[in-house]
Amino acid sequence: MPKKFLFLCLLLFFGLSALHARWLQPAAADQRLSATLDVRVSPADDPDPRDETSIAVSPLNPQIMVGASKVILGGGNGVSGNTRVSVYHSTDGGRTWATALLPLDTPQKVWGRASDPSVAVDLNGTFYLGALLLDNTNFDSSIYVFTSSDGGRTFGNPLPVTFDIGSGSNPKQADKCYITVDTSPTSPFKNSLYAVWTLTDRDDFGMNRATIKLAYKRPNDAAFSAVKTISHEGDMRGPSITTGPNGEVYSAWEGIGNPKVILFNASTDGGTTFFPAEVAPSIDFNVHNFTGSLSAPSPAIFINGMSRMNSFPVIDCDRSNGANRGTIYIAWAESTNRIDADIFVKKLSPPNGARPTISEPVRVNNDGAGFDQFFPWLRVDQSNGQVEVAFYDRRDDGQLLLNMYIARSLDGGTTFPENIRVSGAGSNPRLQAAVAGTNGNPIGLGDYVGLVAANGKAHLLWADTRDQKQNIYYGLVEYASAGGGDGGGVANDSCQTPKAISALPFDDSLDTRSATSAADDPVTCSGSADTHTVWYGLTPTVNATIGIDTISSDYDNVLSVYTGSCGALTRLACSGNFGGASSENNRSVVTFAATAGVKYLIGVSGKGQGGNLKLRVGYPTVTFADYFTADDGTEYIRVRGAGFVGSNAAMVIRKDDGDTSLTSVMFIGARQGDGSFTELWGTKKKLRKLVKPGRSARIFVESPIGSGRLSVPFFFVRN
Repeated sequence: MPKKFLFLCLLLFFGLSALHARWLQPAAADQRLSATLDVRVSPADDPDPRDETSIAVSPLNPQIMVGASKVILGGGNGVSGNTRVSVYHSTDGGRTWATALLPLDTPQKVWGRASDPSVAVDLNGTFYLGALLLDNTNFDSSIYVFTSSDGGRTFGNPLPVTFDIGSGSNPKQADKCYITVDTSPTSPFKNSLYAVWTLTDRDDFGMNRATIKLAYKRPNDAAFSAVKTISHEGDMRGPSITTGPNGEVYSAWEGIGNPKVILFNASTDGGTTFFPAEVAPSIDFNVHNFTGSLSAPSPAIFINGMSRMNSFPVIDCDRSNGANRGTIYIAWAESTNRIDADIFVKKLSPPNGARPTISEPVRVNNDGAGFDQFFPWLRVDQSNGQVEVAFYDRRDDGQLLLNMYIARSLDGGTTFPENIRVSGAGSNPRLQAAVAGTNGNPIGLGDYVGLVAANGKAHLLWADTRDQKQNIYYGLVEYASAGGGDGGGVANDSCQTPKAISALPFDDSLDTRSATSAADDPVTCSGSADTHTVWYGLTPTVNATIGIDTISSDYDNVLSVYTGSCGALTRLACSGNFGGASSENNRSVVTFAATAGVKYLIGVSGKGQGGNLKLRVGYPTVTFADYFTADDGTEYIRVRGAGFVGSNAAMVIRKDDGDTSLTSVMFIGARQGDGSFTELWGTKKKLRKLVKPGRSARIFVESPIGSGRLSVPFFFVRN
């Protein structure tokens, strides 16, 4: 090949790889990393600077994700602008994004600006966006949570967490708000929404004081709870919040004093009460004394080019079923040598109403001294208990440019040997950093980055200036093994060695990318012998109709049920329509009539690839829904499927404006051997107004009621 032609080919290759959506090969030092996606999220033609990011990924379909950031409208002029919240929405796994502005009108008033966004999602795939709303002409302040019931496409129904309007000379000013949702299946408060924030006012002597506040909303509540104070009075900043596996609520923040400290409080009853006085006489208690906090006033060092720095802590809890279940992790940035900033993590034992055991700090970044790392965000992958920390890092460019990095711990936060660069190009933090928001303060590069760790993947969202302005970028880090191992196949790779399902309901999480295909694997309903097949075996003890789904898996898969012997199987049921689309009726789901004592083989195969499998067997399953009128004139929603426990099932209609439970549910047909039914009729007053002709809605079933065992929402249109 001529050298000139080879050079042109290489130039074309590297030019294409500099596009905003690209896959980067892993570093040789980390063979477990399979790929990194590095994509610009904010519009290329928008000159306004953006920062302070947050991100959430749907548990029902990982292709759907929502991000948010602050944007300075008019800030592209390089001087100042009005602060708003920008919302980003993707339905293709982060490869492309739509953008919109969060509205400022609420039932209480129309606000002047917005800031401090945070995004969360519940187990049903409903997204929430919390934001600080302020006025441009006075000191009115508020925190609202907006809801999206259409997979993050639109947000509305602003619900106040707190607001202070017209307080005059002593306003109660909210700041640094953050929200989360309790998504632990074992929590009695699952799907509860929590918010924390700082509140600043004046004490009896006219001095400013700041405390940490908290409020919550249960799934069926119409409003947030009364506000609780969870810190002592002082100068409190940057709260973070998480939940535990059994309904615990944990929060951490920075207290500005001498020394500056990280403070902590805990609840074991869903945020109703916190530490008793004998455990925490000052309400909260200290988990770390800073050697060199980066927060004003008098930070330990000034990071070159950064007009804003802080050491605000970020908290998360291990809700997986692994060895470290219940362990709490707190990350922060600090300068211990007054030369550079590093990232540290401490872990806490579950307090259970008492003082927790607190570990020594562990350094996360694995570079040498002299390079800054700051603005960490920590998340625990709830599928495997791995601890992941994202942060800005300056090791690659001699303290000039920033890159986005992620570190991962496979041993419960004891070590972080893997530090992986995610961004494809460095950022100059000075670009647009001097632009002032509505309050006149320079925006710097913000205070936060966004991170979700789920099913062996890390999703990152951060502010990036490689395009000579502050844009928002998304990164995906996908590990070759969700368990952190080196591959080598999976135990149930062969039809001859299926994983036994001993009791229902059953669920399993498995990385199938190291699974193989056998010559005698059957042809599925996709029309071919698919790849990366894994097997499960089930021998029911009673006659019953059983539902199976793979809705939360992140790859295109085919789900099949067979009888017979390997190599000579008879297919009973098959579904292969989960293609990663945003609509919830596009999934792999089957029901089949099972006979007691008969062995059934369940095969899950990939259409050319494997991925993170989420399999559920024996959960309530909806495969049909319609609207009809009975002979007596009563109008019903009728669903068919499997797993509807007799006299113990709830039917819920989901629309853009929220969820509505049907007040009357009838169980139709013969009772199965396990006590379940396969058909339900549900109704309520004014049902025809709830589900109008030609309008779409979704329905899901919970059975037993209060168990958290939810069917996949089923999409239907009333004729």
